[in-house]
Amino acid sequence: MIFCIRIKLRMNIHHVLFFCFLSALQDGNTGLVNAINLFAGAEGGNGSIICSLTSSGSTKFFCKGKCKEEDILIKTDDVTAQSGRYSIRYEDGSSGRKIVTVTFTQLTKSDSGRYRCGLGGSSAPDAYTDFDITVIDAATLGQNTRFIRTETEGGNITRGCSNTVYGSRKFFCKDECKKEEDILVETEENRAQNGRYSIEYREGSVFGLSVTITQLKKSDTGRYRCGYGRASSPDSSYTFSIFVVDAISEVSRPGYFWPLVVFLLLVVCVAVIVVLLAVVLLLLYKLKKRRNSGLNTRGTSDSRNMELSVIYENRPPVSMYEDSVYQSLDPDSRDPDQTYSALTANT
Repeated sequence: MIFCIRIKLRMNIHHVLFFCFLSALQDGNTGLVNAINLFAGAEGGNGSIICSLTSSGSTKFFCKGKCKEEDILIKTDDVTAQSGRYSIRYEDGSSGRKIVTVTFTQLTKSDSGRYRCGLGGSSAPDAYTDFDITVIDAATLGQNTRFIRTETEGGNITRGCSNTVYGSRKFFCKDECKKEEDILVETEENRAQNGRYSIEYREGSVFGLSVTITQLKKSDTGRYRCGYGRASSPDSSYTFSIFVVDAISEVSRPGYFWPLVVFLLLVVCVAVIVVLLAVVLLLLYKLKKRRNSGLNTRGTSDSRNMELSVIYENRPPVSMYEDSVYQSLDPDSRDPDQTYSALTANT
């Protein structure tokens, strides 16, 4: 019985640990896959967000916040639709992907928040993408009036230098790229690094040339340029903007909640294991106590039998004749003939 309980306990703990591992892994992966993109837009500007989806559906939707009925901005079965300052467009992308593009015009500070675009119903969508928008003063983004991808302080970023034509000299610079301090990296090598900034050329890659910034700071916010030739007078270049926000802003991204979820799951699993161990130990204790109680009872019974046997053995022997006479003279006997015959036998 104890052996069976131990096996069952071992199996239960293994099952619990396996469940915890899968749950943690699943939540971890969910957090990584569904990490929400952050975008910044200038107040008064316009911007479009592209939602690339794998599933198909006839209904396209675009909503804000919790996406309840009152939060739906656009819901349509048409290819395009518009509602006030918002519009939506659907098209088939490459590799079977479905593209839903949502556009904001005349951005206001109240447009900041969480959004979702996708296919199907907003409450139970077939496919969707979540993203955050932060609307800031136009002066902060300079001449950029469209959405730019928002990065977080302490993170890393790599951008490909799109639509550029190869040249032996490569560069990576910031802002006007006129001053010496604006030039971050300039080299004729295929790879070069200067502190937190690096540039790399890979033949056959999608972009060919790419640039990287590590350990992002808020001061890294600005416009950048990378390409071939000299930074001050490039032969071919690509311009992009970076907007860096405080790392605490990442807390609003569900994808970054997974370590907390994993921790909570592990706490629950440990608690379950402790309860299982406590229950099994209690059962083992009761079984042991019951076994000891049985042994004590049997021992007491044996000792009593031994005592009775000793008393019986010490009793003086009585003849069968005396017993029969004594029984015959028993005044409770109601058979006079039996009594008489017994007396006659004594003479």
